[in-house]
Amino acid sequence: MKVIIAGAGVGGLAVARLLAEGGVNCTVLEKSADAESMRYAWHDDVSPEVFNECGLDLPQGSFPKKDWTFITPDGKARGMHEERPDMSVMRPALNKMMADAAERAGAKLMFGVTVQSPIIRDRRIEGVQANGREMRADMVIDSLGVNSPLKANLPENINITRHREDEVFTVFRAFYKKNFSAPEAKYTNKVYMKHLGEPGISWAIQDGEEVDVLIGRVGKMSRPTLENALKHMKDENPTIGDEIVTGGGIYTIPVRFPAPRMVADGYALIGDCAYMTIPMLGSGIASSLRAANMLSDVILNAVRAGADEKKATSLSNLWNYQTLFFNKYADHCGVDVMKRGVLGLKDSTLSLILASKVLNNKQICDLAKGRLLRPTFGEMVKMAAGAGIRALSLLPMAFIMKRAQKAAKLAASIPQKYEEESAARWARKLEKMVTGE
Repeated sequence: MKVIIAGAGVGGLAVARLLAEGGVNCTVLEKSADAESMRYAWHDDVSPEVFNECGLDLPQGSFPKKDWTFITPDGKARGMHEERPDMSVMRPALNKMMADAAERAGAKLMFGVTVQSPIIRDRRIEGVQANGREMRADMVIDSLGVNSPLKANLPENINITRHREDEVFTVFRAFYKKNFSAPEAKYTNKVYMKHLGEPGISWAIQDGEEVDVLIGRVGKMSRPTLENALKHMKDENPTIGDEIVTGGGIYTIPVRFPAPRMVADGYALIGDCAYMTIPMLGSGIASSLRAANMLSDVILNAVRAGADEKKATSLSNLWNYQTLFFNKYADHCGVDVMKRGVLGLKDSTLSLILASKVLNNKQICDLAKGRLLRPTFGEMVKMAAGAGIRALSLLPMAFIMKRAQKAAKLAASIPQKYEEESAARWARKLEKMVTGE
């Protein structure tokens, strides 16, 4: 069997390693010049259990995530403390480690190759057009990110989920040289919720001799919006110096629930193009690594059971990969409902919920990890009483959480075997439940 992995994302490299270990002929096509220049020059927070689960070492330079302090829209601070923090993993080290592991397993990595479009015959993907030439395979795994040209160039009769403009974050992220002449920050890791009343977040995190600055907005972010937000962040955090050490680019990150249609004949999405990030945070390393295990198992198990290349990479077999992912990550659909609901709250309501400590430390930590909260209405009434606020003020949040729980339940009801009518019906219901449209 021959498989092309388009894009050297974390999920793509992980599945390349696993398939190659199983005897599959794997080729990874990556537009970057080499392994060192792949992806983002920053770190992301990941549970260390994921690396143990996937048989991987923690990348070099990883360190425990620091506690955050949330800043409400009205400027109040709410701290949190995690007993078992995630690890902050350096992305360049992670990608280099994953690339090396894939090559050791026998996968071929081709750098400087730009994938443009799929090769399709009878609704089956049979390869890609890359650098102006055809490259054929039994299957293509799309790891090209949220704006994958492969996905964009699929015809409508191949049912693969696309995103809307308001389902991505436009993000500026840079590590600034720290201004040591400024007074030390009272809170060293500040996350601004609905910063300046706008739909998104910003943060300033003290990283030794640097300050990690992020400005993120749902959908598009204009230059004036970015400049105004940066000015406010520097005014609020004088430790942010003028010199950018690394980063400084503008990136697009998915912040929506997983794609209800992520497979077709000879084709599967993984990572950002399948929206495998936590909708509240935009972090997708853990889910992409687990997805690689799921996808490789589905393909290799079919081959071991005697399936030929076409059957092993058919839509009906690859649907098992999709069901495994939704069985594990159904809660991401509920988290997306929470994200949409929180961004739609009045600034005063969000500030009240965070600053009044109606949510306890564990619940705040769960939010920070992108987990679904499941309090009943009765529990929320008690929470309001304990925080000394009127229960009616929590009604908007109560409705959001109720809808979020319904969305997660619906996501978990994915048809376990592929049949087009039931799959399409489930996908339509899920889209409507999460988006409200």
